[in-house]
Amino acid sequence: MQFNFAALTTLAIAIALASATPSALAASCYSQSGCKNCETRDSLESARQAFCGSNDWSHSGGISWGWAHVTLDGQFATQQECWDGFQQVIDQCLGHKDGGVYNFDFNGNSARLDVGFCNCE
Repeated sequence: MQFNFAALTTLAIAIALASATPSALAASCYSQSGCKNCETRDSLESARQAFCGSNDWSHSGGISWGWAHVTLDGQFATQQECWDGFQQVIDQCLGHKDGGVYNFDFNGNSARLDVGFCNCE
């Protein structure tokens, strides 16, 4: 029986890298759309700055920002994950849906970031 150690080493490295990567997919947009009282991209970028630029990313909580609301259940591993997740919700959902959710799970840290752009009432 002959082993290809180079192939085994490459496979082991690929598995190690895959397990070290955060499990976060693209944002999931809300199913609803069409609310009239919604924040603009600039306003949502300011909300992102206020939320992720503080220590709010490190614990459950939330903020209201005009008609928008931001809620975090859990915590991110790093502040950059908050920045990235919030930006994905804005980029993928704004203009199409009334908000979205970004889920993060890595190395014992998990977070559910819910960003609603509008007040539909």
